[in-house]
Amino acid sequence: MASDTTAFWWRPALECSPDAALGLEAAAGQQQRFADLDAMVGRLLSLALGGRPLVTVTPGSAQSSDSVEVAVLTAQERAWRGEAFGVQEQQRRGAWFVPQKMSLKAGVVNLPHLLRARPAYAVTLAGDDTAHLQVVDGADAVLLWSLLMPLFETLLEPVRVRAAGPARTREEQRQLWSAVEDRYRSLGIDSGALEVFRFGGGWHLLDRAGQQQARLRLLDALAAVDPVRLASRHRMLMLQGLMSAFAKKAKTGTALARRVLTRALQPVVSGYFAGDWLAVLDYLHAPPHPDEEVITALPEPRLYVGMSSQAADMAVEAGIPESELHAMLAAFMGGGTSLSPVEERSAALRDWWAAFDEVHALQKPGTVPLWGLVDQDLMSVSRTVQGFTPQLYAHLLPAEILEKVSRLWETVALSRHPGSIVSNPRPHLTMAEALGPAVEFWHGVGLTAWFCCEGPMSRTTLSGIERYYEQPLAALQAAGYPVDPSFFEELRAAEQQLGPEKEITDSRDSTVETVYGSLTFTTSMGRGIRRDGFERVRDLITRHRRQWADSHLDAYVEHRWRCELEEVAHQHHRHVAVKGRPPTLIQFARFATQAANRWTGGDLGALYTAIGEPAPSQQARPTRLLQGDGGYDFARRVYQALGGEPVVQDSLTHKPEEARRQWQLDRLATESLRYLQLQEALGQPPTAKQFGAHRLAWLWPGEEDEGWPILQRVLATLTEGAAVSGHSPAVAVPEDSVRALNSRPLTKGANALLGTEATTVELTTTGAPVDVSAVLLSGDGKVRSDSDLVFYNHPRHGGVAVGGSAVTADLEQVPGDVATIAVVASIDLEAQPAAVFDQHTTWRVDITQPSGTRLSFTPAPFTSSETVVVTVELYRYDGGWKARAVGQGYDTGLAGLATDYGIDVED
Repeated sequence: MASDTTAFWWRPALECSPDAALGLEAAAGQQQRFADLDAMVGRLLSLALGGRPLVTVTPGSAQSSDSVEVAVLTAQERAWRGEAFGVQEQQRRGAWFVPQKMSLKAGVVNLPHLLRARPAYAVTLAGDDTAHLQVVDGADAVLLWSLLMPLFETLLEPVRVRAAGPARTREEQRQLWSAVEDRYRSLGIDSGALEVFRFGGGWHLLDRAGQQQARLRLLDALAAVDPVRLASRHRMLMLQGLMSAFAKKAKTGTALARRVLTRALQPVVSGYFAGDWLAVLDYLHAPPHPDEEVITALPEPRLYVGMSSQAADMAVEAGIPESELHAMLAAFMGGGTSLSPVEERSAALRDWWAAFDEVHALQKPGTVPLWGLVDQDLMSVSRTVQGFTPQLYAHLLPAEILEKVSRLWETVALSRHPGSIVSNPRPHLTMAEALGPAVEFWHGVGLTAWFCCEGPMSRTTLSGIERYYEQPLAALQAAGYPVDPSFFEELRAAEQQLGPEKEITDSRDSTVETVYGSLTFTTSMGRGIRRDGFERVRDLITRHRRQWADSHLDAYVEHRWRCELEEVAHQHHRHVAVKGRPPTLIQFARFATQAANRWTGGDLGALYTAIGEPAPSQQARPTRLLQGDGGYDFARRVYQALGGEPVVQDSLTHKPEEARRQWQLDRLATESLRYLQLQEALGQPPTAKQFGAHRLAWLWPGEEDEGWPILQRVLATLTEGAAVSGHSPAVAVPEDSVRALNSRPLTKGANALLGTEATTVELTTTGAPVDVSAVLLSGDGKVRSDSDLVFYNHPRHGGVAVGGSAVTADLEQVPGDVATIAVVASIDLEAQPAAVFDQHTTWRVDITQPSGTRLSFTPAPFTSSETVVVTVELYRYDGGWKARAVGQGYDTGLAGLATDYGIDVED
C-alpha cells in the first residue's frame, strides 16, 4: 500500500493541466510505467505527421472479414504489442469488454499521410479506409481502437469538423471551437494553427487550394511539438477522465470496475493499462473493492442436453425408478417429455437426411430436377425459373417427415421483439440452416450432376465442383467432418466418360394451307445441352454421400448444436463478466436468437435450460397468423391481391418497366411474412416505422404514402382482420401518420404548455436500434442520485416509467424537487457498434395527454456522429408543466451526457 503522502496523489491532478498532472504522476513514482508506451506512440506520431502511412486495411472476402495492420512497428514493439494488446491477453487480465467485432475508422490514423500525398481527396480516402472486423482477434485492432484512433481523432478534429461542414447553430459552433482550442492548449499546441479553422476565421472564404494549405500548416504545427511529450499529454487527458469517473464512484471508499468503466473509458483501460483493472487501482494507489471480481477466464460451457439417453444409468445410480427419473427430466425441460428440444430436432434432422438421401438416390432422367427439395434463401412468388420447383420437398418427402419439420420448426423468436414466440413462415428453411454446410454441399453436388448431364445448363462442371463449393467444403473440413478427396478425383474421371454433348431443342410445327395443298413448317430452337451418363454419376455421388453420412452424420449433427449452444453459453458468461449481472431477455436475444430458432423453436427459456441458466422471464405465445409451412401460400395470395401476375422466365425481357413492377410486388409479398411476425409479436399491426416501410420500393404514384395503406388493407383481409377504410386511421393509415395529422409540431427550442396529468412521450426511429431513457433533474440541472436515471434495467422511478419506445410520466406524482424530466435516445451500440444519428438514423417524438394535448418534434438529421440525444424536456413552469423541443446530441456518447447531468451511465 502506498504511503500517506502519495495515497491520493491523483486527486489534485483532476483540476490541473496535463503538464502539471504529469508532474504529480512523476512525483508519485507512476510515470515510468508508461515510458515505453509514450515512446512508441510518440515515434508513430512523428512518422505520421511526417507523411508516413501507419495502417494497412486489407478488405476481406466472403470467407473472411477485413483485417488491419500497424505496419511500422519495430520488432521490439511488435513483441510488446502482442503481450499488451492481444485480445486473449487482455481477457486474461479481465478486459472482457474489448469488442468482439467493430468497425474501425482506421483512415484517421493515415489522414496526415493523405493530407500530404493526396490533399485534394484526403478526407474522402480516409473515410473510405474503414475496417469491418467480424471477429476482433488481433492485437493491432485493439491498439488502434484503444490508443491510436483516439489520439489522431483529437489532433485532427479541426480537419474533421471542417470537412463535415457547419451543421449547428452559431452558438454551438462557437462552443465547439472553444472546446477544440482548450484541448489544443492543454496539449501544448500553438493555437495559432487554428486561426483559419475556428468559427469566424474565414474558412469559407478559402478556395480548395487555400483549404489544403491550411491543413498542411496544421500538420506542421502539430509536428513542431515534441511527439513523445504530445503523446504523454494526450495520455494524461484520457487518464484524467478515468480519474474523474473513479472519484465520482469512490465517494465512500473504492469503486467497482463495472461502475466506473463506461463505454468511453473502456479503451482507456485497454490502451494504457493493457486491460488490467488491478493495474488501474495500483496506479491510483487504491485498494480493490470488497466485491470486485476480476474474471481472468470464463467458465467452460456446460450443456444440459442428452440426459434422456442416460436415464437408465442415472436411475440406477440414484436408486429410483426410471419412469420417475423421466418425469423429473420432463419437469426440468419444461415439456411433456424427458427428451430435450435439441434432442428432438437432432433426431428429426437424421430422419430428414435419410429421406433426402433416398430421393437423390432414386432420381432418374426424365424426372424433375431436385432444385427445391431443400428450401433455400431463394423465394419468388412471381417468376417461374427453369429447373426450380418451389416447395418440391412437399411432393417428394414422406408425410411424416414433412409433419415433423413443420411441427418442430414452426415457431421462432425475433431478436428485436423476443418477448413472444411467433410463427415461422418457412420452417423447412430454418431446418436446412440447422444442418448447415453438409446439406449445402451434398444437395448442391446432386443438382450440379443433374444439370451437367440432363441440362439445359450448369453453373459449374463436375471437375469444377471442388472449387465451386469450396466454402461449405472448408466449413466441413474445419469442423472435422471432411469429404474424402478421392470423391473429386472420381468425379473428374466420370466427367470424361459422359456421352457427347447433345443440343436440347424445342420444336414447333405450324401448318399453312396453300393452293398446292398443306405445307407444314417445323421451327426448332436450342435451349441448352445434355450428356448421357447421369445415372453413373448419381450412383457415384450416392456412394460417397452415404459413406460420409455413415462416418460423420451423427457426430456432425451433434457438433452443429453443440457449437451453437456453447457459443450462447460463452456470450452469456462474457456478458456477466463485463456487466457483473446476467443479461436481460432482450440482451440475451441479441446473441441467442439464431440458436433458439434452430434448436428450440424460438423458445429462449428452453435455450436457457440447455445452457444451465435461469431465464429472466417467460415468452408469450400469441395467436398465430400462419400455420405449418404456410409462408409460400400466404405470400402468393398477397402477390395476387396486390395485382401481381405469374411471370414466365425471360417473358418480360423487352418490357423492363413491367418486369420492375412485378419484382416490386414480389418483394412486398415476401416481406409481408415479416409483417405478420411483427403483428404477432406486437399484438397489433406494425406501424410503417416498425415495419421499415421506407426500405422498400413502392410502385404506386404516391409511393409509400399511397402503397402502405393498400398493403395493410390486403393483409388485414387475408388474415381475416378488420377491413381497411380510408376513414379508419388506426388501420388505413400508419399510426405515426395519424399522430402527425393531429399534432402541433414544435421547432427546436420551442415549448408548449402541458396539463398536470399523465403524459406519454413516444419515440419513433428509423435506421439503427435505439434505447429510450429518462433523467429526473433537480433545479440545478443535475440528478439527485443515480436512481434518477430511468431505463430498461430501472424502468420506474418518481412517477416516471420507461417501456419499449415510450416514456410515461404521471406529472402529479413527480417529486417536488424534480424540476425537469429529460427524455434521452441512445443508439444501441451493442447491436450496431458503428451507428450514429444521421440522415439514415433519424427520430421523431410525439407527446400526448388524455386531455387531448398532442405535440410532435422532428429535428433535422444530425451530421456530427452523435450517438446520444436529449430529445425533449418536460419541465415545471409557473405551477404547471411545459414541454420543450431540445434535440441536443452528444458525439461523446453517454459520457457527454453524464458530464452535463452529473451521472455515470453503466454501459
